[in-house]
Amino acid sequence: MGEEWVRAAGGVVWRREQGGTGGTEVLLVHRPKYDDWSLPKGKNEPDESDEACALREVREETGLACDLGPHLGDIFYTDQRGRPKAVRFWAMRPTGGAFVPGDEVDEVKWLPVPDALGAVSRRQDADVIGLLAQHIRDPATILMVRHATAGERSAWAGDDRLRPLDERGRQQAQALVEQLSEYPVTRVLSSPYVRCVQSVEPLARARGLVVEETARLAEGHAEQTVSLIGELHGTTVLCTHGDVVPAVLDAILPGDGHQQSKKGSTWVLEVAGPDVAVGRYLPPPV
Repeated sequence: MGEEWVRAAGGVVWRREQGGTGGTEVLLVHRPKYDDWSLPKGKNEPDESDEACALREVREETGLACDLGPHLGDIFYTDQRGRPKAVRFWAMRPTGGAFVPGDEVDEVKWLPVPDALGAVSRRQDADVIGLLAQHIRDPATILMVRHATAGERSAWAGDDRLRPLDERGRQQAQALVEQLSEYPVTRVLSSPYVRCVQSVEPLARARGLVVEETARLAEGHAEQTVSLIGELHGTTVLCTHGDVVPAVLDAILPGDGHQQSKKGSTWVLEVAGPDVAVGRYLPPPV
């Protein structure tokens, strides 16, 4: 790109739709100078990379610090001074910060993608928002439960797949109903092992759901569990085993600190694609 071009960059900042619907919202900014709604963006500083420019401009216009996601595309047009201009856009997830009105941007708003497409003033901004769906799927909330306590494997003489919960395990299963009450669960899936099914039966019953058994959540099936998670939408409970939970976390959750997975515990995973997830650990309720 020659020096005569004006270089700029920005972001499509997105999050899980508020209210538990499972859709995607994007952030738009209002610029009083132009009285328009647009994606946050701005011109590169000298010797600044496009990626650094995009993150800086989003932070300056919205107050939000973000993680940089995939490159979505570029738009080209002529600016008000008649110069050719190129703007590069990245998908971004907010990690902190808060908006403060200023002279350049006096208002921001989160809108579901269909509403945002109609709200932006520049048609090319809408085209970039439309590209977001090619890089991320609708976010899903996964409640990955390690089965409750079921005695010792060595003390069970029969088929281990039939080993039931012990007294404490039954208390944990019942307590999960309250611990997970804030989540709008629409499906409950479980390893076919009895101790897993029993761990989520009270929760399923309280929601008017059935426990769907699948071998993809059984012991030794971490790869199949990761694949299953990639197919889910909305808010889903998965009950599985102690070998599966850490392997799944290592595969989809960035960073370390995945060691915690006590019996009866839950990992809450906000999943927006095969490589994008946010996790929170809930210890056993009893």
